[in-house]
Parts: sequence; structure tokens; C-alpha cells
Amino acid sequence: MSRLVLGVSLLVLAAPASAQVAAAWRDSAYRLSAEVQRVRDSLRQDDSQIEEIARRSGLVVSATSEYRAFAEEVLERFDAARRRWFGSVLPAATGFRITLRSGESWSFGRQTSRPHSLSITGLPDSDEAFRFAPPVPDRTLSDAGRATGELLGEYGNLMLVSAPAAIRGWLRAGLLLSLDEDSRRERAMYSLVTGAGKAQRECVRGNAGACAHALGIRRWEDPDAGGEYYPLVRADLLLAALEQGGEGAWARLMAEAEGSIEEGLAAAAGMPADSMLLRWRDGLLELQPDRGPLDLPAAAVILGWSALILGAGLGIARWG
Repeated sequence: MSRLVLGVSLLVLAAPASAQVAAAWRDSAYRLSAEVQRVRDSLRQDDSQIEEIARRSGLVVSATSEYRAFAEEVLERFDAARRRWFGSVLPAATGFRITLRSGESWSFGRQTSRPHSLSITGLPDSDEAFRFAPPVPDRTLSDAGRATGELLGEYGNLMLVSAPAAIRGWLRAGLLLSLDEDSRRERAMYSLVTGAGKAQRECVRGNAGACAHALGIRRWEDPDAGGEYYPLVRADLLLAALEQGGEGAWARLMAEAEGSIEEGLAAAAGMPADSMLLRWRDGLLELQPDRGPLDLPAAAVILGWSALILGAGLGIARWG
């Protein structure tokens, strides 16, 4: 009898616990559902607090009212950069919209703080247009360079959607347009000059075939060629080819969809592949520092201080 009472008691005590767990799961599911719906709405609907600020070359910049001057500067920078690499080509005939959002807070599916937003739209802004709304830190919408970089990063991804699969596979990490250009090119330069493989070393010396191998666009005949450069270096090469080719470079790259990566890059740059590779190499080598990280006078000073400290240490040890 006592066992029966104990069993019934446990069932009674367990029932509220199970109900509490079920209720917690329902609340969690509700919050998740509300969050998913909010994200979907942000991609498909206009922010009622955003207003159009300016238009330029088929682009529209919109923002919350306090960012009017900032938005105009971002539009100018964005348009100059995308023309530099893609000309007037847009990701799709249906348009696009990229909206940066910061300062947004939600609780139980309800907005608790007013967001700050900045949006670049490519016309026509149809229902089928690509739409992205990446969240960004507040500091991004206080610096035109950072905001432009974020927008360009998303724009580059959109452009690659229409690129041949071979180009996307070769790039591996995408165009990396969200990186500051100086930072990207400096990293590419250090990767170029510090490559340990034979093909990488020969590329620095001016061997175009070795450069092609190290960049993954052509096999080198040497069986000891070694490895390849990081994906960032490939992105830098493609952007250099697009810039070299001018207004129609991206269209020429797309037209070579059935050819090799090398043929596509050469078509984009408007010159033979070897000439393109060596020009790209020369441009990176020009970024090398004028002097090494440690020149002779600095080395002499450091050695002198090292000797003094060592001598002092030995003297202390002798008299200790």
C-alpha cells in the first residue's frame, strides 16, 4: 500500500513539472517564431522610419532622418566603388536592396528600441529583388568608410550570384569587398612576398607561369611547384583585373563563362594573361616598405642596450 501511495504522489508531483517544461517549450517556440517572422518582414517590407535621401545612377539611398548628410556621402562612395569594378551592371534586372540596421532591440516579438537604418537600393525595386538586412554595430553607421564597406561586401556577394560556378569556386572566399582596400592589398602583398613554395618564390622574381600556378589558374610544369596563395590573394587579382579592364570588364568576364579562369581574367583585364599577372605582381611589390622593420642604426642601438643590460646582470650576479 505504501508503495502505491508513493507512486501516486510522484505522478502528482511530476505532472506540474511536465506542464512547466511544455509551457517553457511553447514560449521558446513562440519567441523563435516571432523572431523568424521579424527577419522575414525586415527583408520584404520598408522600414516606416526610413526616408529617401538621394538618387544617383539608378541607385537610391534611404536612411533615418538623422543620417541625411552621412547617407549622401555613403551613396557617393558606394557608387564610385561599384563602378570601378562592375561598371553600370547590376546584380539582377529585378533590382536589389541592402539595408544596414543597428541599435535594434526586440523582446517577445515586440520592438523595445528604435533602430537606425541605412539602405542602398538598385532600381527597379521589384518584389523579386534581392533583399538583405544585415545587423551591424552602432559604430558602423557613424563611419562612412565602414558603412560603405559593409554595403560593398553584400553587393559583391550579389554580383557573384550571377557569376559562373567556376569563378565562384576559384575565389573560395568571395570578393572580400567589405575589407578596407588598403588592408586587403597590404595583406595580398605580404602573402606574395612571404610565400615559401617554389612557384610563389618564382612569382616574386617575375615568372608569370609560376604566378599563375600559385594563384590556381594554370598548372606549372615544375613538379616541385609547391602550394598556392590564400583566397584573399585571388580576390585581389580579380579586382585588379576588373579595375584594369574599365567599364566593360565585368561584362567581359561573364561572357567568358564557358572558358577557363585564366581566359576570363584576361578578357576582363583586356590584355594577355601573363601581362595581367605581371602587372598585378608589380603593383603589389610597389607596396613594400622602403626599409625593413629593423635597419642597421636601430639594430646597433638595440645590441648596445642588450650588452649593457647583460653586463649589468653579470655584475649583479658576481656581487650577489
